[in-house]
Amino acid sequence: MPPYIEKIGTQRIKEQLWQWEGVMHDPYIDGFNGWGCKQKIYEVYWQAKEALEKAPHYHGEDEWLEEQRMNKVQKILEGKKTP
Repeated sequence: MPPYIEKIGTQRIKEQLWQWEGVMHDPYIDGFNGWGCKQKIYEVYWQAKEALEKAPHYHGEDEWLEEQRMNKVQKILEGKKTP
């Protein structure tokens, strides 16, 4: 078990982002609510970006990031939406 307690988990965070994205693209929901969701996404983005900028560099990180980029390119080439 890691030396920390994960309160939410990445899957729940992704689900929340997908929900906000869905609200922004729903033609039956007004722009006021869509804009509110977009603001929340910006807040999460800025917090994550700041945490990554402060984070140390780890062994294997560059390879993992390259693998993620290649997976994204592959999904684009296959015509799949990337999360």
